[in-house]
Amino acid sequence: MTQFTLTVLTSITRKNHGGAGHHKERDQVKTRLKRKRLDLKPIEIDTPRANRWRRFIKLARLPIFKQLLRRSAYPDGLENQTGTPIPINVSLNYEDQILPYKVTEYFINKAGTIVLMNCPCRTANKCKNHDVTLGCIWLGRGASKIDRTKWPGARLATKEEALEHERLAYENGLVPHLGKLRTDAAIYDVLDYENEFMSICHCCPCCCIVSLVKYGPYEYSQVIKRMEGVEVRVDVDKCVGCGTCFKVCIYNGLEMKNDKATIDQENCKRCGRCERVCPNKAISISIDDYRHIDELIARFESKVDISN
Repeated sequence: MTQFTLTVLTSITRKNHGGAGHHKERDQVKTRLKRKRLDLKPIEIDTPRANRWRRFIKLARLPIFKQLLRRSAYPDGLENQTGTPIPINVSLNYEDQILPYKVTEYFINKAGTIVLMNCPCRTANKCKNHDVTLGCIWLGRGASKIDRTKWPGARLATKEEALEHERLAYENGLVPHLGKLRTDAAIYDVLDYENEFMSICHCCPCCCIVSLVKYGPYEYSQVIKRMEGVEVRVDVDKCVGCGTCFKVCIYNGLEMKNDKATIDQENCKRCGRCERVCPNKAISISIDDYRHIDELIARFESKVDISN
């Protein structure tokens, strides 16, 4: 117990001279002091490369660097870029399957080329929490142009192998993240096939590179869109303000108000990680209409063709 804590408690004891009022006030002070000590910073990827990117992305908030980034990384603008996490929460089961399987199954069955590989983020971060072999699935003609010798575990795969990969990833607690992003095409040196290149990444909160997006300009973070119709709620009567949910939120989607976790409706991407880790079942996630699955599929199909 710190000297500050002892001083505060001693003061209260002298003021109340014992009794129920004294104990109640002392407990309230202890609670406030505990809240002050809470570490609400999420666990994030911590590698030399990721740290360099984090510094660069922060610089991109400055107008001159923002313009440079836009011209170099997205010369055609952000309108043709999109990404979406799909929650794997049990409460969103659809037709006896978890929700994302319906979406990823559609794209896997449509893809002309499929490449599986280990997760580069978890490999670099030496992840201790999740299987590094359950990494990205790359779809479309662009996937066929990846130099597979440069990426651990990279191999051509059948649709059946890809679907099994999906199943194992969900069992491992990984959240699928659909992406049609020019930065991916640049990293894998397939920019000539940018519009025929799509990813299904399987992300953990401790290593995912997407966690860095929140440090950059607001408009770039909005490229990552939530799945429409999905809602996350906190039951304030059950929430004890322990902060567990904050450790897995990579989008700055939570705030602590009056010792209770609350959802930042603007930042939250509805990935559902917070619901899965809450020890008091204070967080719930739901979808109002499963027709939003078709809307999500249509959004990606308007930006990328993976049939070759």
